[in-house]
Amino acid sequence: MSSQGGKKGSRGHGHLTLYIVGAIVLAIIVSIVGPPVLGDRFRPVVAVFDVGGEIFLRILQMVVVPLVMASVMSGILGLGDVRKLGRPGGYAVTYYLSTTVLAVVTGLIVVNIVDPGVGIDKALVEDARQEGEATVARAAGRRTGKKIQWHNVTGDRAETRGESQNAFVPSEGSWTVRILIDQVGAAHTPAAAKARWSADGNTFQDVPDGRFVAGEEAGIYRTRSPIPIPGEAKYVRVTFEPQQGGKRSVVEAYVAPGPPSIGEILQNLCLMLFTDNLLGAMVGMNLLPLIIFSIVFGGMLTTLGERAKTIADLVIAINEALMNFILLLMRLAPLGIFCLVAARFAKAQLDGQFLALLKTQAWYMTSVLSGLAIHGLVTLPLLLWIFTRRNPIRFFGQMSQAVLTAFSTASSTATLPVTMECAETKAGVSKRSTEFVLPLGATVNMDGTALYEAVAAIFIAQAFAIVDPAYALTIDKQIIIAITATLAAIGAAGIPEAGLVTMLIVLNAVGLPLELIGLILPIDWLLDRFRTAVNAFGDSVGSAVVERTFPEAT
Repeated sequence: MSSQGGKKGSRGHGHLTLYIVGAIVLAIIVSIVGPPVLGDRFRPVVAVFDVGGEIFLRILQMVVVPLVMASVMSGILGLGDVRKLGRPGGYAVTYYLSTTVLAVVTGLIVVNIVDPGVGIDKALVEDARQEGEATVARAAGRRTGKKIQWHNVTGDRAETRGESQNAFVPSEGSWTVRILIDQVGAAHTPAAAKARWSADGNTFQDVPDGRFVAGEEAGIYRTRSPIPIPGEAKYVRVTFEPQQGGKRSVVEAYVAPGPPSIGEILQNLCLMLFTDNLLGAMVGMNLLPLIIFSIVFGGMLTTLGERAKTIADLVIAINEALMNFILLLMRLAPLGIFCLVAARFAKAQLDGQFLALLKTQAWYMTSVLSGLAIHGLVTLPLLLWIFTRRNPIRFFGQMSQAVLTAFSTASSTATLPVTMECAETKAGVSKRSTEFVLPLGATVNMDGTALYEAVAAIFIAQAFAIVDPAYALTIDKQIIIAITATLAAIGAAGIPEAGLVTMLIVLNAVGLPLELIGLILPIDWLLDRFRTAVNAFGDSVGSAVVERTFPEAT
């Protein structure tokens, strides 16, 4: 199979990997040199790159849904008996879960050795909160679509106690309240605020541990973590007491959805397997329920014998046609990848971020990239050699187009068609394995994302300890980070920067302020590309490892 795959893959693709590497290198050079030379005149050029890259990305995404459904059903039909799927399916899930755990453990070891958050500038931590707060609000909005916010300024009414308007709280999910007090001037008695809740909007009672008091010195004081609102609350109100002495105080509070608990995560993971609207799952590119449907439907076809021959032949023909479409699309890959990389790097350079971020975030980047390198270049190749006796260096070379495409698109889902084409035609992995294992891996196997979230959480915890020395990052909290990072990564979508949304779950689990996600936002777009490349390579290694568990073709 390997020799046949090598011949098939070499047809018209001998130098494609070199072209893709050259496109990435050229894009980085253009993005670094262009802005200083042309200044704002380079922005129209970046806009052209952006459009070109977006077109390439959309074409890749366009074929993902039909390819996943056709390939999974084709793989089931190739088995002949659906009952033969149980063993490979169990091995695939076990492999993906095991490598994700190994990735998280690697990340925790590396970040504890490097200690990237120790000694970070306290001002940088405070500045990061503002951008982080906006991201938290957007993430909360995605989950429920509602956010309530109010501001109360005591101003000249220094002797007046104030009370906010009622804020309606939707019944779905858990909710929290955050309080911020901006105290101007030293105070004899600091400003204070108290959260209250009501089930009917008339009778209010205090939220447990809902009173927040600023310090005596001037400055901005925030609740260290969100204050949970009782589940039966329908309305929330905040009372505030202005500071005595000094100039004035500003009290701000907002109610927002709380990140889901571990129990809710597990529940959502179970519900992700199924959909009440197959077309809706296709539109939203929710691959897991589509895979489940394809397995069931393909298995049903195997039981119908000759009556299903027409449909079975059609499915196989569609799958072959889509794979040939991917071969054609790969001829445009260097140009599309150049546009994607040049547009993103140039935007960072135009905003004055790129080189500055490499300095301020150097140790954090070192931790993430070192962990990803160990997992992608040591752990995964070692597993490949142990279970398959394949040459890891040769296998990496065979999958290099998929890895480079993943780096460029920052989306394991969009890269899936290329990963399948490389695994089958270049690496010689059996068609049955690539058609079943790779779509599943692109959905649930997020080794790079899990490692990144664990490292980022420890980095944020170390930085927060500088602002609040009372916070201690204990062993039990690191274990919680490991568990939640694993579960959150499984639930992360295969789209650019999806890890930022699930990152909120990890931070919430160990009591870290969610807005401190702003510390990692500026550099996330770059690290996202590396972790996606590791995700894609991990998927391909999985297809090679699980291949041996499929029964011999008859």
